Formats: sequence, C-alpha cells, structure tokens
Amino acid sequence: MTRKLEVVLEEVHQSREKGFNCAEGVFWGVSQYLGLSVPVSCMAGFGGGVAGSGSVCGALSGALAAVGVYVGRTDPEDREAKVRATALSKAVAAAFISKMGTQLCREILGYLPGNKPAHRPDGINPKCRKAVTLAVKLAVEAVEKDQQKYKQTQN
Repeated sequence: MTRKLEVVLEEVHQSREKGFNCAEGVFWGVSQYLGLSVPVSCMAGFGGGVAGSGSVCGALSGALAAVGVYVGRTDPEDREAKVRATALSKAVAAAFISKMGTQLCREILGYLPGNKPAHRPDGINPKCRKAVTLAVKLAVEAVEKDQQKYKQTQN
C-alpha cells in the first residue's frame, strides 16, 4: 500500500469518527485519492445499507459510486463508458463479497443498523471499519489497473 493511500485511509476513518457514514467516507476517500471534485452529499442516504435498511453495504456503494465518477459517463449513448464502468464495478463488488463474505450491511455488522446491541461499545464497529478500508482499497486498485490498461491502449 502506498503512503498516499495510507494517508487517505487515515483521513477516511477520521471523517467517519466525526460523522460521515460508511458510504460518504469511502466515496470521499476514493475521490480525494483520485483528485475528483464531487460533493459527498450524494452518498448521504446510503449509510447503513441504503437508508439504514441493512441492505447493500454503504462502503461498497460508496466505492462503486466513486468508480462511476472516475469513468465519467454522462452521455446515455456512451456504450464504451457504460461497459467500462460496469466491468470495474463488477470487479470491485466481486472482490468485496469474496473478502467480506457478503455485500449486506446487516450481515457484515451482525445486526440491523440502528439496532446496535447494548453490549457493543460506542464507536464504529470494527467490521464496518474493515469494510470501509477494503472498499477504498478495492476501488483505488480497480481504477489504477484501468488507468494502466487505458494508457496501454492509447500508445
């Protein structure tokens, strides 16, 4: 892991301690790493697995959203960008599920978000921290591989 990625991950975890949800933290971190300027507010409703429902992990959602911003598809007829964004997203999601065992927030945490068991200490669940770290790393790795591939096709 590069020093730049280490610093971004430290900042992501600090931003989460201050109040960003997992989706916001991952989206912000990947955007910072890639030099993208996009408001993190677009991810506010994805923490806790889409509106706190415990469904798709917000960290994974944040990673996929950042990958989409990186690809930059803005024209509905841009099939190349659609294929590229889909391929990158599938790779990130598959690796995330492989390492976390699921894509569902409630399964990662072991409880439904918002229903933290009384015996859990305050603070961010270590499993959530692991998912956030993994999501940032996977998104960055996917983008860096894509950049290398894209450079090779341009030469």
